[in-house]
Amino acid sequence: MSGPKLPGWLRFVRVIFGLIAIAASLLVLADPALGVFTLVLLLSFAMIMLGVARLTRAFSHSLFSSTHRALDAIVGVLGIILGLVVLADPILGAGTLIYLLAFATLIYGIGSIIIGASVARLAKWMRALLVIFGILAMVFAFIVLVNPAIAILTLVYLLSISLIVNGVESIASAI
Repeated sequence: MSGPKLPGWLRFVRVIFGLIAIAASLLVLADPALGVFTLVLLLSFAMIMLGVARLTRAFSHSLFSSTHRALDAIVGVLGIILGLVVLADPILGAGTLIYLLAFATLIYGIGSIIIGASVARLAKWMRALLVIFGILAMVFAFIVLVNPAIAILTLVYLLSISLIVNGVESIASAI
């Protein structure tokens, strides 16, 4: 037994949003630079919004210590500045995004290997899996550092796949 159907206008809106998402994914696949530019813009807007949120919290929350509020203010200002720099130079933003991805993946890989090698209470198969995934993550990170274009294409394809999945889900939920 299924739940109640959405109102007709809402179903129509969901179908339209689904079609827009699928069309956007095709545009990203046709022009990967557009996908990279979109990701960079989203990153810059997110940094600006997070910076504003941190500043707001720094000046409005009396629950935190003055040190914590000062750190929030500093992080907020840095987030806004970085977001504006990325908006001013999207190519710099794309490069930064790729290197941050590589660095985060490298840290994840190292952490997985350390946990897999040192946490004795985990099952042996889980420890082995953690070490294997950690090694794979580190290899991927090094590949990205040597050839950032691979990471850019990966991000573009992930964006496109995400748009397709969200578009189909939106349309399916309206039917």
